[in-house]
Amino acid sequence: MVKKRRSFWLMWLAAAVFMALGLTNALADTTQVLPDGSYSVQTSYYTDAAGTKPSNAMSGFWGQSGQLTVKNNQATLTFTQKAMMNLMTSATFDGHNLKKTANGQSGTWSVNLSPQDAVKLETQSIHSGTVVYNVNGSNYNQSFYVKLTSGLPATIDQPGDYQLGVKYDEADGENDSGQPSMIQSGGLWADQLTYHLDSAGSASISLEQPKMMDYMAQLSIDGQKMTKQAADKATSGSWTGTLPLSSVRKLTVGGKLVGNMTYTVPGLFTHNVDVIIVITSKQLVKADPLATTAVVDPDADANTGSASSAPATQPKTDTPATSTPVTQPATGTSADNDTNTTDSKSTGSNSNATQQKNDTSAPAPQSQPASGTPAPASTKTLSVIYNKIGSQGEDLNQPSMIQTDGIWSDQISLKDNGNGTVTVTLTQPKLMNYMTSAAFDGVTLDKHVASATAQSGSWTAVLPKSQVDKYKVGSKIVAKVSYTIPGAFTHNESVLVVIKGIAQGNDDKPAAAGKTSGDQLAPDKAATSDQLAPNVAATSDQPAVKTGSLNTDAAPVSAATLPLAVGNNQKVLPQTGNSGSLFLTILGIMVVALATIIGIFSLRRKNGKEI
Repeated sequence: MVKKRRSFWLMWLAAAVFMALGLTNALADTTQVLPDGSYSVQTSYYTDAAGTKPSNAMSGFWGQSGQLTVKNNQATLTFTQKAMMNLMTSATFDGHNLKKTANGQSGTWSVNLSPQDAVKLETQSIHSGTVVYNVNGSNYNQSFYVKLTSGLPATIDQPGDYQLGVKYDEADGENDSGQPSMIQSGGLWADQLTYHLDSAGSASISLEQPKMMDYMAQLSIDGQKMTKQAADKATSGSWTGTLPLSSVRKLTVGGKLVGNMTYTVPGLFTHNVDVIIVITSKQLVKADPLATTAVVDPDADANTGSASSAPATQPKTDTPATSTPVTQPATGTSADNDTNTTDSKSTGSNSNATQQKNDTSAPAPQSQPASGTPAPASTKTLSVIYNKIGSQGEDLNQPSMIQTDGIWSDQISLKDNGNGTVTVTLTQPKLMNYMTSAAFDGVTLDKHVASATAQSGSWTAVLPKSQVDKYKVGSKIVAKVSYTIPGAFTHNESVLVVIKGIAQGNDDKPAAAGKTSGDQLAPDKAATSDQLAPNVAATSDQPAVKTGSLNTDAAPVSAATLPLAVGNNQKVLPQTGNSGSLFLTILGIMVVALATIIGIFSLRRKNGKEI
């Protein structure tokens, strides 16, 4: 009897584990994005990250508003400069290069953001920025912080196909009575509602009606008229329609929509009834691909716009007039003794030298080919390991299944396409026929195989160079892969790609010798006050910045790595389960099998004793 009870509880334990695993795999986290639209964003500027010390200089130059435009998950943020645009050489926002468009003394600064970056633009959020300006031949760096105070749209779920579990309650006026309506008790409508959410935030919904469709005259949901999809006198069919963003925001578990239906019983009556549609569950069935980043060439001339807006290159003041003007700052020279040296986000003093984002292998401007000659495509190879990732995006410092099973190569290729983008390639030597999708740093990868049954292949995607330039030794990048075991389950695995080394190469010719981190151009002087320039916007309560001759020594650059953990505002692609759920799934199956064997064995022993 004791053994029989033990077998019984083992089987129950196995079933519970298996059901829990199935539930985990069924749930999906949706990525939040901004809805399409054009938004006027109110801003304020500060000299400190806490947003307590106003920056009069930046408020005077960039004003109190910006423009956010979102289209198909692509977001463009634009700031307007009202005066002295010709002094400005470059600017950044949250580490992104801003594109300059000048029109005489005024102009705009704009940056295109990925959906993952765009959702960080929350009301009252504070972001870092820098501007570099040239006065009397010397470059100055001004750091500041911008707070987005109002005008930002609320996020929506990632566009895609969704399924809702619903029930239908009687309406008590405009409220929910909590009692089942005739729709519910009579089974007139299906207990599931499906919809497709587009990038503008509207939802195309479909509601099935299995019976009495021939009695129905009209239906509206939240005031939106639905279209009847049924043959004449057919007893079953469906209702389709489109809900606006205001109604879409109610499509959450516990959310309620008001349905109004008119039906006619021939020869008897016509009746109008309100029903409360209560959402009991929600599931992302198929996500539309997230847009990556609308490409702004990070190597383009920062002074796009008025040609006359770029300050002329100045020679050092102690250089004789007959000597050749210094057109490029020297590289590799330490400036540790200069207390005004700018940080690693600063850009070069020459107007054609844009921010290199700490790329220690970036060629110096003087090595660029002549105008009209395409630059040779260079390639970097990342030596990586694949670690498990925690629920908060942290590195668990344990090898993931990608690492232990050798699913992806430990060498990742980054090929510069020469147009401001980089192609990333991940090689997969085995199990490729089980893989359905993958993503790298928030960007969906394209699958390349010889056939559907091929065991090996590769994954590629095109990334903006500004994003790739952040990859340094020690950087940690979120990657994802989805695979299917036919007849069993589909699983999503998330890993951290940890960069252990970077090898620089060139597809067309060997890399130029002697290029070090000193190739990073930086402004020669760093403004230590809120004053932008000594002869531009001097104020009585702020000291003027000392002007000086053009210094040709570039500041050394410190390598910056990507965040080690995914923050609360950082969004990733939809996923289910966690990095250890494959092991748990296999364990659950083994427990079920073991429990079954024990049960059979116990039963046979019992039968043997009875005989």
